[in-house]
Amino acid sequence: MIDNRRLFARHYRAKRSPLQSENGSFQFDWVPAWENMGSFWLFALVVAAALTGIAGASLIYDLNGNWTIIRADGDYIIGRVPGGIYTDLMNAGVIDDVFFGYNDNSSRWIGRRNWTYCTAVELNETIKAYQQRNIVFEGLDTYADVYLNGIRIGSSNNMFVRYVFDVRDALEVGKNNITVVFRSPIEAALELYQKQLERYRVPQECPNDVYNGECHVNMLRKMQASFSWDWGPAFPSVGIWKDTYIEAFNVALMRDLVTHVVEKDDTTWSFYADIYFEAGGTDTVTGTVLLTIKLDSSTMQWRKDVNATRNGYGELVWNTTLTIPKNQAKFWWPNGYGSQNLYEFTVDFQRLPDEEPQTRTIKVGFRTVELVQDNLDDGATFYFKVNGVPIFAKGSNEIPISILPERGTDPQAARTLLQQAKEVHMNMLRVWGGGVYESDEFYQAADELGIMIWQDFMFACSMYPVNDEYLESVKTEVNLNLKRIYSHPSIVVYAGNNENEGALADNWYDTSENYSLYKRDYVTLYIDTVKAEFDKVTKGRGIFVSSSPSNGKQAQADGWVSKSPGSSKYGDVHYYNYLTDAWSTTTYPVPRFCSEYGYQSFPFQSSWLTTTNNITELYINGKFMSYRQHHPLGNAEMDLLILENLNLPSFDSVNYTRGIFYLSQVLQSQAIRIETEHYRRYRSYLNENGEGYTMGALYWQLNDVWVAPTWSSIDFTGRWKMLHYFAKDMFSPVIITAHIDWQPSGHVKVYTVNDQLSVLENVTLVTKVFKYDSPDFQPMNENRTLLTLAPACSELRDTIKIDEYLSSYNCGSLQTADQNCFFYFELEKDGSPISPSNYIFPVKLKYSNLSSPDVKVSSVKKTGTRVFEIVVTSTNIALFVWLDSQDVRGRFSKNGFLLVQPTRTLWFYSDQEDVQADQLQRSLDLTHLKDSKWS
Repeated sequence: MIDNRRLFARHYRAKRSPLQSENGSFQFDWVPAWENMGSFWLFALVVAAALTGIAGASLIYDLNGNWTIIRADGDYIIGRVPGGIYTDLMNAGVIDDVFFGYNDNSSRWIGRRNWTYCTAVELNETIKAYQQRNIVFEGLDTYADVYLNGIRIGSSNNMFVRYVFDVRDALEVGKNNITVVFRSPIEAALELYQKQLERYRVPQECPNDVYNGECHVNMLRKMQASFSWDWGPAFPSVGIWKDTYIEAFNVALMRDLVTHVVEKDDTTWSFYADIYFEAGGTDTVTGTVLLTIKLDSSTMQWRKDVNATRNGYGELVWNTTLTIPKNQAKFWWPNGYGSQNLYEFTVDFQRLPDEEPQTRTIKVGFRTVELVQDNLDDGATFYFKVNGVPIFAKGSNEIPISILPERGTDPQAARTLLQQAKEVHMNMLRVWGGGVYESDEFYQAADELGIMIWQDFMFACSMYPVNDEYLESVKTEVNLNLKRIYSHPSIVVYAGNNENEGALADNWYDTSENYSLYKRDYVTLYIDTVKAEFDKVTKGRGIFVSSSPSNGKQAQADGWVSKSPGSSKYGDVHYYNYLTDAWSTTTYPVPRFCSEYGYQSFPFQSSWLTTTNNITELYINGKFMSYRQHHPLGNAEMDLLILENLNLPSFDSVNYTRGIFYLSQVLQSQAIRIETEHYRRYRSYLNENGEGYTMGALYWQLNDVWVAPTWSSIDFTGRWKMLHYFAKDMFSPVIITAHIDWQPSGHVKVYTVNDQLSVLENVTLVTKVFKYDSPDFQPMNENRTLLTLAPACSELRDTIKIDEYLSSYNCGSLQTADQNCFFYFELEKDGSPISPSNYIFPVKLKYSNLSSPDVKVSSVKKTGTRVFEIVVTSTNIALFVWLDSQDVRGRFSKNGFLLVQPTRTLWFYSDQEDVQADQLQRSLDLTHLKDSKWS
């Protein structure tokens, strides 16, 4: 243990001028104590300031800003709160960018050290006027002891918990020294593991060796991915990663506000509000509350007397139910179904008539959500109804916005990510259980953009301990995070964990010999603790599933651990298959809901060059690229999956690596398109096995935490991979889609899918047959069929016997290697497209006679401040045409497309205002499937 008085003595004597360290050691220049200390010395000048809606009868002393961070050997730097040790060491110049090169490995020493955070605050006599005085830490990561003026006032063991420490007896008028001593998370995890091992093992102990990770993260209540994952590095984070402050108040403070909206009848809403108070040792809080909600054409107010008493769980809570006319508030809808109407709800609490009120304001949405699990002849449905409307969930899985949790709280980063989901027609994201409960700004952005959230609790791919201390910490975690996020209309379902039921049922970690023990632990943690706390906070009104995947309601009938979690007849499925043809629909299951599925790809070269200055390091099977691949055999799997349908570039080509980057993205985007459309086709059908009525497709994964081969559609630099452009098409509200049914012989089956709630009449289905080698771009045949598209369903529109159809147009045969045609589909209304075009290749492309066209950018024109018109021309049909704006950040209106006309006009939307057309044109790199530079 460090002597805190000695630390503070040093703290006021000198400051550090950081120099670059070697081998993890600090070097110092010592300077006089008070020189330039103003940015560090925090004087409490904020009186009656608002923080998260608290104001009036309380004082908030903001402790955010510069803190001194001290290592166990006494060396120190100046860091920031909120923040984290990796960010602070980078900012101080002690370590280089941890996302560059091998720096994640060279910085491993950081997670093995203990770190002490220190600051001081000068308080005047005003603080003594308040009966209750607390220090509040919204987030401590993770094991820490907290001292005030040398007195230990509390400790932390959970990064997801808000800690409130009573400091009435320790806080002084004048200077107050605050110290937070963090223990190495790696050492803490090892100690807890060894203690647990005295009873029995709780796997998994360590990640796969290729993860380059740390062990025993399941012993800690912290971001599970911070010890590494198959898509991310190990950065065992340490720090005060959220806001911290001193609060002072008399008797009671509004702490949390939880709301829930329920349909009372056809004309009115029941609006429930629970107000939780912080009140020290007081068992009753009285006063008045003014409740205000601003609706479309009126403002409704209620003044009520408050008499809050402690409930059976020791919480001081007051409940009320308001009645709101339906005609005064419009529905909140998911993206694609209507507007995201939100209304400001304000609570003003006044304890005494002459006391200034405390105020809390949130935005609420009026919507209903049901998870429909109706019995079928075999199994049950699994889909969401919002406002009585069945919703096909289209989207992805979100991993932490940053592997450094303090960076993940950036409001702009959250909004940008969610906006990019909305732009490609997503209506749901799953917040994955190995990360963090995201920031308030994340959920607020989801509310405003109409992105439904499937919220996992933070447990993933492991067994977990169930000792009393751990369960108590989990109970607090569930309680506090639900109170923070539950009121958001975007959150529609909560899941107990990610894949832990499957890990137990399928014996991932050799638990079968003691199955009854681990099953008991599983039920104790996720049902008796997580679900019980969930039901307590939500009053049983929330939607909870025990795991993802799970068999939904059948899981409970199976004692919460089914023999086959993720059955195609119940609940949701996670599906991965790296051994079978990824472009064949016969590879994929027919589930009720697919909440994870995916394939890896490499980012493009421009993104890789943010991680290395040496382009030779980008050799696919070289040391650096192998180091960045955390998925076992990942590169080999990508090669095999590419070879299933395409040809790899010549190994001795100077552009071999760039070719693999490109082909991996063609593989990924085409596979996910085919799989997603497969699920969308089955929304209205059951197959002969009783499988189908699929109502959800959430691919893995949306975003990245570093530059590496991963499953993402947006890479770490923010660039869209080909998959994200494909997502815009495959998630379009209306699509035309086809697949090949090989039984009894090859047939192309053509479907329309209309997610809209209205009938589309007078729609023309255009079916074309193109030859790959077609310099005049004229189809061999074109059929036009007039259709009516029913709302909210998929419909079979045509069945084409491939051999007969193609032989009529001299296209070769399915049984020979000379097949040289493909099908191309469009949907039109009044001569204009109403959905993205689509296509199907009857024979694998590696066996087809593809042309080698000359494709180029013929012109670039600036048409707006950040908008450019780009014209692409070709001498022949070109497949998977890809443009990369290497040095100019932005995105294209379309990318990775089939070029079936001699010219195509695209638009580029720059992230920068000062880009000129010639600069963009020089930056553009264009490739396609038969590009001569690498094919």
